[in-house]
Parts: sequence; C-alpha cells; structure tokens
Amino acid sequence: MQFSQYTWDLYKQSEHGKNTIAYFDIDNLFWKDVEVLEKYNPYHIKWINERSYNSSMQEISECIAIENNEPKEFIFNNFDEVRTFYDNLLETGVYYISDNEKRYIIEPQEYKEFLFINVTLSFFFHQIANDYCIPNLFIFRFLDLNKIADAFDIALPEIPKKSDYKARCMYYIDLCEVFYSFRIKNNLSPNELCAFLYDFAPNYTPKETDTIPKPTQAYFIGGLKENQGENDFWQTNPETKKGDILVHYETSPISAITHIWLAKTNGVKDPFFYYYANSYLTKGIKVPQISLKELKSDTYFSNHALVRKNFQGVNGWVMTNEDYTELLRILRNKDFDISILPIPYAPDTPKNITIKKEKDVESELLEYYLNKIGFEKGKDYIKQIPTKAGRGSRIYPDYALHYDDTKGYEKAKIIIEAKLNMNNNKEIEEAFTQARSYANLLEASIIILCDKRMLLIYERNESFDRNSYKRIYWEDLSNPDIFNEFKKFLK
Repeated sequence: MQFSQYTWDLYKQSEHGKNTIAYFDIDNLFWKDVEVLEKYNPYHIKWINERSYNSSMQEISECIAIENNEPKEFIFNNFDEVRTFYDNLLETGVYYISDNEKRYIIEPQEYKEFLFINVTLSFFFHQIANDYCIPNLFIFRFLDLNKIADAFDIALPEIPKKSDYKARCMYYIDLCEVFYSFRIKNNLSPNELCAFLYDFAPNYTPKETDTIPKPTQAYFIGGLKENQGENDFWQTNPETKKGDILVHYETSPISAITHIWLAKTNGVKDPFFYYYANSYLTKGIKVPQISLKELKSDTYFSNHALVRKNFQGVNGWVMTNEDYTELLRILRNKDFDISILPIPYAPDTPKNITIKKEKDVESELLEYYLNKIGFEKGKDYIKQIPTKAGRGSRIYPDYALHYDDTKGYEKAKIIIEAKLNMNNNKEIEEAFTQARSYANLLEASIIILCDKRMLLIYERNESFDRNSYKRIYWEDLSNPDIFNEFKKFLK
C-alpha cells in the first residue's frame, strides 16, 4: 500500500496520535533514550543497564559535542553533510583532549565497536541532526522494519555483507536517508516521522500468528543458554524459515546438545545485530544432554565436520535429514521419547494415481507438490497464460510462477513445461527449446521441465545452458532434504 494522507490525518487528529507525535518532539525526547526503548523496544531494553547507558551517552556527547569547554553548534544544510560528519566520526574515532593528547573512547576505524553503540549514536544524531536522523529502535527488530517497508512500498538500502562492518555502521545513515526522503515526500515533521515508524505503521503490517508450520529444515545453533527461553532472540541462519528446527548446543562449560527449538519467525539478515542473522525461539524441548565427547566417539558424528571443529561456527549450521535422524537415534538410545520431537517435513508420494496423459502429470504430480509447498493457483502460479510473442501471435506456457501481469510488461520468475514422457535427449531438447522461448519472452530466471518420472531444473546464468540442469525424481521428494531443495528453487 501507499502512504494514505487521509488515514494519517485521522491518526494525527486522534488523542493517541497527538500524544505520540508530541512524545517524539525533540524537546520532550531529550535524554529519554532508555524510556523510549522501554516503550518501543522492550526486548532490547533487557540488555541495557540504564546507568551505564546514560554514562556512555554522556561520555560520547562530551567528546563529540564539546569543544574548548563550550557546546558545539551543529548546522547541517543537507543530508550529504550529515553523512560526511558520520563517516568522519567512524574514521577519526571518539576522543577527548587531555594534556594536549587525544584519549580515545573508540579508536579510529573500530567499526565493530561503533556497531555495538549504534543505538546510542542514533539517539545522539537524532539530537544534533533532528531534521535528518531517527533514533534506531529497530535493533533486534529488523523483521519489523522489513514489514513496514513492504507495507508502505519503501525501498530499503541493500544489506551489506556480514564482514563489511563499516558498511553495516553506515547502514544507519543509509536508512536515515531513505526515511528522510519519505518524510519530505509526505510532508511529515521529524517527530511525526518517528510516530509513523514506531507507532502508526506497525498497525498496518502483517501480525505473526501463533500457528507454526511444519519444519522442512534443521539447523544447529549454539551458545550459553543463561536461563533464556520461549520467544528469545537468537543468532541463526538467514535462510531459516518459521517452524524450522533449531538444535541448541550449549558451549563451554556444558559442551553438549541440550535443547531442541522451533523458529518462531523467518530468519533475517540484520546489519545492526553483531552476529548478523537472527530469529526467535519457540516451543523448546529439553533433551538428555549429548556431550561433545559422546559425539566424537559416535560412529556417525565422529566424522561430522562441525563436531570435528568442536562446534566452532555452530550458529546456523545446516543439518541434513541424515544428521537429524542420527541425532534422534542417540536420544532414543537414552530412553528419551523422540515422538514428542519435531521432524523435518516432506509430503508423501501421491498414492493410487494414474498417469496416462500430459494433463495427469500436471494435476496428479506437479500441482500436488506445488500445493504441498503452499502455492495457490491464480495467486502463486498461473496456467496457460496468453502472452504476446509478436504481431498478432500468442504463446501459452503451461505454468508461470511469480507472474507479473502488468500489460505490455508481463514477467514470470519461473516457467514450467509438462510432458507425458521425455524418453530421450531429442525429446528433452525439444521441450527445452520450447520452454526457453517462453522464458526469454517473460524474462524468467528458471525453467523446469517435467514428465511422469522426473523434473529437470535449469537456472539462467546470463543465458540458459541446455546441458546444465538439476534432475529430481518425483519419488525423491519424500526426502526432506530434496523437498526443501526443490522449494528453494521455486521461492
């Protein structure tokens, strides 16, 4: 949806809206960082000691905003000047002068340290460059930020790589620039922008339901548990999907697998989170401890790469279905009831079907698995769409997935062509040539050919290579690993 001035005006005129906008006024907000965090980011606040936070903010403010024992006046004429000032701060560090020498609070180019204090710096910049900068209340809430951006068609900056700590520090300024442009476009004041982001917009984003889908993948996570539990935030793989299995390895001094959780949310890349990718935990089950020593002496796990690394780099490590099955074996041998544990999902192979025609391949096999993945006909995929291929001519691809029907600019991410049989290379070549013409017209990045035995998946790499494809047999989709791989192609 687009920003609605009418809906926003109703909010502004309400008592709640008036109070929230006034609350974010710069004069009211001065030195209320912890109070704001308690109100709008209660999860993050449990990691903050108010006294230490205020001391840190005062220290940073005195270093940056005091010159010759006098408050420095900050005047920014445009956003580029704010960006330059922020960039220079990262490069020169935070310091004070004592006995004519620089005493550093944060050394120059210590980007990891700057990332740690991003929230503090964001409140400081909100004070000195109020027209341009917002307090960053999205720490540990990047999923919420994505939802707001999606709901209001706001294009967020591209997320930097995990290893690029400077770019991750600069992402705050990148984000401020996006929302500054949004503010100017929609005629919002700085405090109205904050009210919009942290109070108004969340009401128009999809809410997380309590329904947890069946898991299709398992991952290792690790670290000290420290009495954390349901709904806690944890580092994981960015590819984690809601409902996926998270096997928790507690590090030293425990050095053992102790819990199995489910992911409460999809994983997300978060440039402000030191460990980069995260999700939330739910439905935890405590299991008998499986120590590192046991795993190293186990026939299967003794050769496992993560075990041989003593679980270094554990968070987000992908487990194969065989890994997880072998883990269940060990728990079963400890007389633990493994029936209460989640298992990776894969659909059963369709039973009692007859494949005599191409239409049967489509309805009994292809659509069966598309539906099991959660795709809906007419929404996620379309059959036999007429697409203009030249003057007065039309083509009819069997299936188009993720289809954009903008007239004159029709596109699809995936083209699927179904045949009854592809018995030899000649028949595969003919099907490929036909599908490739459709894919080129619709700018598709994936071609899938299928018949009653198998699927052939081609990915575009500048162009499609007829000799480069992934082959999957229908019966293999009952294996969670292969089913999950197939899902990733289609997403």
